[in-house]
Amino acid sequence: MNLPFSQDAAYRFDSLYQWLNRKYRLEQVELSIAGEGYRIFKIQNIDEVLELALKESSRPDEHAPYWAELWPSALALAQFLSREVNLAGRTALELGSGLGLVGIVAHRCGAEVLLSDLEDDALRMAELNWIINFGELPGMVRLDWRNPALNRQFETLLAADLAYEKRLFWPLIDAFGKLLAPGGEIWLSEPNRPIAVDFFELLKKEGFEWEKFTETVEFEQRKVDISVYRIDILSAF
Repeated sequence: MNLPFSQDAAYRFDSLYQWLNRKYRLEQVELSIAGEGYRIFKIQNIDEVLELALKESSRPDEHAPYWAELWPSALALAQFLSREVNLAGRTALELGSGLGLVGIVAHRCGAEVLLSDLEDDALRMAELNWIINFGELPGMVRLDWRNPALNRQFETLLAADLAYEKRLFWPLIDAFGKLLAPGGEIWLSEPNRPIAVDFFELLKKEGFEWEKFTETVEFEQRKVDISVYRIDILSAF
């Protein structure tokens, strides 16, 4: 994939790659999604990242490096968006972007995308991956969606595998209400954890409705079924 990098993007890409590769040791994977090719950098050894998080953070549970892996839920949401959803001309915010795959695919589908994550290195990785795929700098913001200090709403919210702990349910629902523009839609993927049942029951009580789809992806040489949800707000939040 030969890209016409701008000078600014080329300089930024080189700086990001050199810094991240020294810290983590990167590997590149090539993906084909709905007939489109993507190049994504990820961390070679996730265990090393976990050890680093334990050393550097006094609260590793709050800063667990989930961003460092290319998870099945992100692959499934990316696949589904590419094949089934018209994002052309829509504004989109990816919550907890991690490596940035979902936002990158959404942009390839025509959306104006803002990547967001709380972790600085996750944003660096997402930026690196955006540049290698588009040859330009992305829109990004450091954002804790548990308390989203962002005075803007979006027509589409993208969320891959965020409803994984009960303590996150209320903050996530609150973020949906604050960040979704009237008439907008949320696309969320989730790997069928039993705990997700409670999340969707809570969503219903809070005035949301959803439609569920199943997307199958290849992950670590096996097929994995992921649930993809289109979520709408029925009542005023």
